[in-house]
Amino acid sequence: MKLLRSKWALFAAVCAVLLVLTPASAFAHAYVVASNPAANEVLAASPVEFVIEFNEPVEAGFHKIAVIGPNGDDVADGETSIDPDRPSRLTVALQSNLPDGLYTAKWNIVSGDGHAISGTIPFQIGQSAANSGLPVHPTPDGGSSFPDWSLLLVRWLFYGGMAGYLGAVVFHGWLLPRPDNGWSSRLKRRSRSVWLAGFIAVSFGILLSLPQQTASDAGGGWREAFDPGLWRQTLVYTTFGGIWKIQLLLLGGWLLSTLFLLRASRLTRPRLLPLIGAMLFGLGLLLSKAFIGHAATAEPQGFAVTADFLHLAASLIWLGGVGAIAFLLPAAAAPQSAEDRTRPSEPPHKQLYWHTVRRFSMLAFFMVAILLGTGVYSSLLHVPTLYSLTHTTYGRVLLAKIALTLICLLLGGWSFLRGRRAGKPLNAGVWTEFGAGLVVLVLAAILANLPTASALPGPAALTQQLDDGTKVTIHITPNAVGANIFQVNVQGTDGQPRSDVEQVTLTLTSKEMDMGTTEIVFPGSSPPEVRELITMGGRWNVRVHILTKSLDSYDYDAELAVGSP
Repeated sequence: MKLLRSKWALFAAVCAVLLVLTPASAFAHAYVVASNPAANEVLAASPVEFVIEFNEPVEAGFHKIAVIGPNGDDVADGETSIDPDRPSRLTVALQSNLPDGLYTAKWNIVSGDGHAISGTIPFQIGQSAANSGLPVHPTPDGGSSFPDWSLLLVRWLFYGGMAGYLGAVVFHGWLLPRPDNGWSSRLKRRSRSVWLAGFIAVSFGILLSLPQQTASDAGGGWREAFDPGLWRQTLVYTTFGGIWKIQLLLLGGWLLSTLFLLRASRLTRPRLLPLIGAMLFGLGLLLSKAFIGHAATAEPQGFAVTADFLHLAASLIWLGGVGAIAFLLPAAAAPQSAEDRTRPSEPPHKQLYWHTVRRFSMLAFFMVAILLGTGVYSSLLHVPTLYSLTHTTYGRVLLAKIALTLICLLLGGWSFLRGRRAGKPLNAGVWTEFGAGLVVLVLAAILANLPTASALPGPAALTQQLDDGTKVTIHITPNAVGANIFQVNVQGTDGQPRSDVEQVTLTLTSKEMDMGTTEIVFPGSSPPEVRELITMGGRWNVRVHILTKSLDSYDYDAELAVGSP
């Protein structure tokens, strides 16, 4: 027992250290990397077209640019199109000879992770409106809102139904010993009800996801959810549509497996073949979900998708197993005869109960190990800094999910100890763990439909130790698209600022695409603070050049991950 506790403690400590010391970044939603005209640009003449470049290819469905002029009319001339040679570029022609004034390009697209996002990019024609107050940078607004209740309901139906279904399959296929006299009629009825309810919930979750996704992508709410033309656009031109059609085929196979399983459950005891078939089709549906979420846009995609699938499968099997222990095990371990109730030694039904609990404890250990390992990996992928963990909606929901999961683990540990002592039945403790797990599924549904915390990594501090012991620290605040404050501190080996620095030059170059260079100069005699504009999010290379009064120089490169809120 002490060895088991020490393993858990070591695993938890390693996870915590990885989360704190190895932050990574993966922008799950698409974001604007450039536009022409650029944000806040003042033009001397009317442009011919408006072009937006994104960091990833744009989904072929549900994309549009509307350019609103000074009088409130849309001055776009024709349909918005995707450049066939560069699928990350969105273009719309503009009317000719546009009058001077302020213009706002309103765009909306479907990101690679299946989420609809939108934003605005202002620009100006002529100098007459120069002091009218343009915003500092483009304003994305579609990806940061809290998920709609209907989206959460559809996702939760899928998660909850799958947990109950897979939990009952694992219960019969692995956890429960196979007695010679078969299962009781009460257990068979309960098992059939769980499988049937789970299948219906998952089916509704999949079937309703098409109109729900269509409503989200079209931006018109449920009044547009059942438009056949919009359905076609979703099914033909979006990644979600392709995955949904695969899910429909898997659902058909799962239906056949479920029918065989329900028929087999009426026999003396369920056979393994229908259980295996139902498990495989269920896992196939879970795998398909990983291709239309945050993991689908992460790099390397194979690792991210695999980790997302394993995380979801492990959590649902664990939670479903808890539900089976709470709901199915009492029926399986009920006394079969009056002799069982009165014999002085431990009756067979009690032996079966605690034997099943112990087997579930072994399964839960492995599922939780997978859950924690993949959870840490996903956190490192989508939560780049501790700042983003506490200052973004995604990070705060993730903290709530972690807290509830820890409560489930504590309740599970208590049940494990009870199982070793074979005392009174678990009852209330297991139901509490199951209820907390259902709330965790709600939080998981919310996380799946929020932009990740990578969109707001927070203030950055780039520190470099040079060969002669000089320490250079560059602070960037708020480290997001728009105006930023840059500070440079150059310290000698004594920890004090070096007084012989003549000039520090930072040269910023985007690693995402060719955006030219931004040069920031810090004269040695001036305060070490400069205000400069960062024009796009993503990864930037920072070339640092330090020149001393004795004409010695230091040069090195650092990488900066800029937020794109």
